[in-house]
Amino acid sequence: MPVASLYLLSLTTSATTFLHALRTTRTILLSSRPRHIIIHPTILDPAILTTTPWDLLILIQPPSSPNTPPIPPPLHSLIKTQYHLTIGIPSNLLTTYATRNASLQHSAPSIPLTGSLDHARRNNPNPSAQTLDLSPFLLSFMDELTLQHPGPVTMLNLLHFHHPDGKKRYYQYGQAFIPVAGKRGGNAKIVGNVVKPKSASDAAMGPVEVDSRGDWSRKEEEWWNEISIVHYPSIRHFCDMLAGEDYQEINERFRVAAFEGYVFVVYDRVGGGRGGGGGGGGGEALIVELVCEIVLVMGVVTF
Repeated sequence: MPVASLYLLSLTTSATTFLHALRTTRTILLSSRPRHIIIHPTILDPAILTTTPWDLLILIQPPSSPNTPPIPPPLHSLIKTQYHLTIGIPSNLLTTYATRNASLQHSAPSIPLTGSLDHARRNNPNPSAQTLDLSPFLLSFMDELTLQHPGPVTMLNLLHFHHPDGKKRYYQYGQAFIPVAGKRGGNAKIVGNVVKPKSASDAAMGPVEVDSRGDWSRKEEEWWNEISIVHYPSIRHFCDMLAGEDYQEINERFRVAAFEGYVFVVYDRVGGGRGGGGGGGGGEALIVELVCEIVLVMGVVTF
């Protein structure tokens, strides 16, 4: 499975300048501007993820040379803070990404809302976005972003599963999610597993860049396990999905029932997060941690 490097970056220069320099030597698969955190992490790296003013999200295809870092050393001085994951992505998703993404962008204006959002705005929404319900805070962000950019948005999901069953159960959620999101034009355009970068002992020469897990020997189940990057035709389409009875049915079945008992941000005693099971009985949390970030896709700002 091919690997790619995912970075959140806080820069000393503009995103445009940084990307222009990076593109001279690297292949950039995706570049977006982070705009808003919907679900905050509480276990894995909450300080850096939630307090850093991120300027750029990029997904970089690794250089052909195994000992070449994803970001060239001369550009490191332009980075104030970084958060880095190495992602294994199925080759068919990588080879078809550009075509699929262009098609999603092109079709976005033609995708209608279902009416669920308008119905929800006439009622009192749930007061917390941590459950992925339509909260007043999220509605306020939706209105603000729509004025600036009514077009497509991308959501980055960072997933930390409870082992050993979390990933399997999350797959069940994903299968139920596909038609519900698809009705609103939602599409998981990239999914991948978080993998360890090679260790320094694997390098033929020179140091090897380690990702933001810190200690290379850290167990894989103790850090992020999977990512997904999901397209929506607009922030309103995303909120229309959250407001829909069809989504709330799978939300309650796979997520809310799993949240009774622990602090809300995606872990609980029954089956936290998107990977929760059938909503009843005992068992361990299936997703320990989930971070969702809305990011502005390319085309909104020309990089």
